[in-house]
Amino acid sequence: LAGGVFVQGGTVSNLSALVAARNHARAKARLSRKKVDRWVIVASAEAHSSIKSAADVMDVEIVLAEPGDDLVLRKSHVEHAMNEHLEAHPTHEVFAIVATAGATNLGIIDDLQSLGEIANRNNIWFHVDGAYGLAALCAPSVRDKFNGIERADSLIVDPHKWLFAPFDACALIYREPHLAKKVHLQHAEYLETLDDDGEWNPS
Repeated sequence: LAGGVFVQGGTVSNLSALVAARNHARAKARLSRKKVDRWVIVASAEAHSSIKSAADVMDVEIVLAEPGDDLVLRKSHVEHAMNEHLEAHPTHEVFAIVATAGATNLGIIDDLQSLGEIANRNNIWFHVDGAYGLAALCAPSVRDKFNGIERADSLIVDPHKWLFAPFDACALIYREPHLAKKVHLQHAEYLETLDDDGEWNPS
């Protein structure tokens, strides 16, 4: 079952999700004995600045794919940017593709269906930044614009925006929450009782 946590805001949520994504990719690389010199995030050139900040904090590469004239990122844009980068840097590995579901400035929704397809096909983590606009998923009139969201490995949405929560918060949801728990869980004797039952704690 999917599960999630509430954190301070979209910036921390994006960082948390991408840290989980990298940890998962590292584990797979260890199992396959694949040598990776540098981990890479692929996102739109129009992605929120917090994605670039997360890459800086994590000390990973970020490849910014140019979207179409309508500013929507599609599979062809990601494939072009990713292939170009990996041809130049064969020891790099893409561990996450980031899509935007309702950009803060213009409300742009990337082509989640095709981006999720390329991520799933290449066994790459698919993260959807819907901090501003993903709450529109609840509106039948625009539900189809979010087709492909079901392919996401993680997604975020801010309840204090269109969901009218009275305080700043961001809901971060993982398809497989145990992958996030593995990387974010702190280990100390006084914390062990919190994890005794193996239940997911949304705080």
